[in-house]
Amino acid sequence: MKNNLVTGAAGFIGSKLVSELIRQNNTVYALIEKGDIKSRDLLLSIDPGIRVIEDFDYMLENFNEYPQFDRIFHLATVGVRPDFNDIELICDVNIKMGCRLIDFARNNRSGVFVNFGSCFEYGDHGDILLTEDIECRPESLYAISKNASTNLVTAYAKTKQVNMITVRPFGVFGEGEGSNRLAPSVIRKCLNREIIKTTPGEQIRDFVNVKDLVRAVIMLSEAAYTPYEIYNICSDNPVSVKSFIKEIVEVCGLDINLVDFGSIPYRQNEAMIFAGNNSKLQKLIEYPFPDNHREGILDIYNCIKNEE
Repeated sequence: MKNNLVTGAAGFIGSKLVSELIRQNNTVYALIEKGDIKSRDLLLSIDPGIRVIEDFDYMLENFNEYPQFDRIFHLATVGVRPDFNDIELICDVNIKMGCRLIDFARNNRSGVFVNFGSCFEYGDHGDILLTEDIECRPESLYAISKNASTNLVTAYAKTKQVNMITVRPFGVFGEGEGSNRLAPSVIRKCLNREIIKTTPGEQIRDFVNVKDLVRAVIMLSEAAYTPYEIYNICSDNPVSVKSFIKEIVEVCGLDINLVDFGSIPYRQNEAMIFAGNNSKLQKLIEYPFPDNHREGILDIYNCIKNEE
């Protein structure tokens, strides 16, 4: 049984990571915002034994009150929405918080610090699969802040001699994702017999079930990784958006005639290929990513049906 600290623990990925850690008989301390009753209730519904931490500053100042953590998973982040432009909050959460946690990890004598970066740090590189050593060209405030965090937190961890790696997830989908995301919105509209207006769907993406993501990250944290390195978390199974939508409709037994491909244009500067190469990860863990998306699609479909 290992002691784990998870920040951003009640988020889409964080809650699934917490669930998987509990399933594997780990102890979990979950950091959330002070007074966030909804997040507290969500976490305790996963397991009443989860230790919920609401006061970040208190935790930092009183590190000796906590067990020595075998792993710290840092997922807390803000600004994913394109219209989010609170630069002070972006800097505080996406950049400064990571460095403050490095200080905590050093004082706590923690094991590995797993920093969650973002595939959007890479930016658009045309028609190639993205590798960890490629030049980053982030464009949005979110992507720029995440890339700055990766660089700064890694350098700071080295100076503090804190064992650290960064993971960059690609195309995460599955149970618990926002209702406005692609898979849930397609399923909901089809169930309501609404016409779904979409682009021609020629964009190439790597859609990764959130359950596979968290299992792969946990395996990586226990593998013979190289400290301070970056690892893509992707399935190495890039598909077109159109084929993904067709798979959603087929798996759920919905009506493909409700999908109007090509009825809306691509976004300006749309990246037509945005997928990663996972060979660096697979050399360490050989994770069996599936060659289809059935499990994640059915998880979303069953959640939606259970809400009705």
